[in-house]
Parts: sequence; structure tokens; C-alpha cells
Amino acid sequence: MKDNLIDQLVADLNPVTPLANHRLWLYCAGCLFVILILILSVLGLRHDYARAVETGAMFWKPGLFFLAALGTIFLVTDISRPGGRVKWGHLAPLLLAAALLIWQFSFQMTRYPPGFLLDSLLDRSAFLCLSVISIGGGAIMGLTWKFWHSRTASPRPALLGMLSGFGAGCLAATAYGLHCDKDTASYISAYYGLPILMLSVIGGILGSKFLRW
Repeated sequence: MKDNLIDQLVADLNPVTPLANHRLWLYCAGCLFVILILILSVLGLRHDYARAVETGAMFWKPGLFFLAALGTIFLVTDISRPGGRVKWGHLAPLLLAAALLIWQFSFQMTRYPPGFLLDSLLDRSAFLCLSVISIGGGAIMGLTWKFWHSRTASPRPALLGMLSGFGAGCLAATAYGLHCDKDTASYISAYYGLPILMLSVIGGILGSKFLRW
């Protein structure tokens, strides 16, 4: 009798596909590819491409955000399941990204005249930078939430949401960095950092409300 009752109760249940980390990597790679194509098609590659290659800005600027996104995805997969813990080795890409930015600050402070880094904050392109990273990062966060994050069972949902917003913003910044010709560390910290911070805060708030299980 009990077996028949149990069979009736579970008859309409559909098996749930296990959460696979590689799917998150595929979603993020796909989102980065799409936003990269959109930015290069609409806005184009930075006009001083040859000089940027010569100075290294073509590599270190998008590279630091790519490293940050890479490390964040590792951390997201660490804490996406019950009992999940951060693997400290996965912090390495984030620390390397921070080191790149600090290196540029120290290098540019000795290379440029006093006040130049602050003056760069007045550039008119700031609004475009803020808009593209905010919108692009928001789209990436929305897609990854729908197809992956919403299926997680993290013991720290607020942190998971915050990391998802941070990583999405960094992916958008990676793509936009190939168009933007503003390479001062102060500009990057302010106008790349602000939308990434905003997405992180929004992700943390949404995660605490909607990623609980």
C-alpha cells in the first residue's frame, strides 16, 4: 500500500538535470562573444589600435577585466551548491587583475604630469563607458541568472548574487576595453569600476531575495 502511494505521488515528477559547471562557462563565453561582436560592429575597434598594441594597453586593459571575470566564475562555481566553499587558489586571477591595476597606477603617476590622472576623469566619453558596461553587464547577468544561477542552491545566496553581478560587469568591460581608448588607471577605476560595483550591489540584493532555497 505504501509503495503504491509513493508511486502515485512521484508519478508526475520530472527528473531535474544536475547543475553542470561547464554550462556556466559556456554561457559566459557565449555572452562575451556576442557583446564583443556588437561593440566592435557598432562602435568599432579603438582608433589608435597600433599605438595601443605598442604600449600594451590593448592587452593589459581588457586583460585585467578578463582575469577578474575568470576568477569570479571560479568562485561562483565554488559556492553554488550546499556546503560549497571558496577555493583560495581561485582568487589568484582576481589578485593578478588587482596587481595589474595597481601597477598601472604606479607607472602612470611617474609617467604623466601632476593632475593628469584627475583631469582624465572629465573626459566626455565617460557616459558611453558607463552605459555600455551597465547595459551589457546587466544583459549578461540576466541571461546567466535565468539559465544557471536560478538553479543553484548556495549556502551564501547574497554573495553568489554579488559575484554574478561583478563577473557580468567584468565580461562587459572586457569587450568594451577593445573599443575604449582611455587608458589612465583613474579613468578605468572610476568609469569601468562604477557600473561593475552597481551590478555587484544589485546582484547581492537580488541574490539574497531570490537565490534562497
